[in-house]
Amino acid sequence: MSDHDQDESTDPPPEPQPQPPPRSTGPDIPWGLALFLVGAILLTTFVLQNGQDTELRFLGWRETYPLSFIIVIVTAVTVILDEILGFVVKRRRARRRAEREELRRLRGES
Repeated sequence: MSDHDQDESTDPPPEPQPQPPPRSTGPDIPWGLALFLVGAILLTTFVLQNGQDTELRFLGWRETYPLSFIIVIVTAVTVILDEILGFVVKRRRARRRAEREELRRLRGES
């Protein structure tokens, strides 16, 4: 055995060199902003294409509005009501879950 062979067996293995992070090939676009802009463009197109007046009658009230206005308002109200109802349902479920956990704890169940 030569001196060179003995030195290799006692040396610790070389540490791996840190790799630089991969470079982005495209621009860093915030996806939320991109989706907002696409939605804004689609909404603007919708409003411009559906500007004809439509009569709205509700509980004896009678008024004329652009069709796009009516559809946008109804959609916004629907989204808001959906969020409110979703919040109420989540809150009830969380309360019921907490009550069940409290009962289990009081009964000594795991």
